[in-house]
Amino acid sequence: MTATFPAGDAAPVDIRLPQVMCTDIAPRLHLVAPVRHSVVATLRQWGAPEIADDMGLIVTELIVNAIHHGDPGSVSVILTIRNGDAVLEVEDDNGGRPAVRRTAEDDEGGRGLILVQALADRWGCRPGACGRKTVWASLPLPEAGSEDAS
Repeated sequence: MTATFPAGDAAPVDIRLPQVMCTDIAPRLHLVAPVRHSVVATLRQWGAPEIADDMGLIVTELIVNAIHHGDPGSVSVILTIRNGDAVLEVEDDNGGRPAVRRTAEDDEGGRGLILVQALADRWGCRPGACGRKTVWASLPLPEAGSEDAS
């Protein structure tokens, strides 16, 4: 949205409304895919299709970790745009810190945080209220006009 002012006042100012997507889900694996699709669609709608698929994979891994390694009554997902980054937060009822595990080649699981670490520009964990925790990851937004012109 652009605000314009009468002649003689300041030049037009670009005013950006906060971009936020929030959802709470029960800790059920069949609900992960709809959240992933929502995150991907939201980032595309916000003009960041270049990072949408990576963030979709990140949200999948973080929600599955919250379900498998916690005792969540619910899982909250928040996607925001802040300071040139898309920031994803997944909050659950388990206050324990997640840990990147070493996995054997034939292990069927245990690579979720390895994927998050590889894809995210930054990620981490912070304690929340009442024994909850938030695991977050961020991806830089592509710069305007940085698309390949080939």
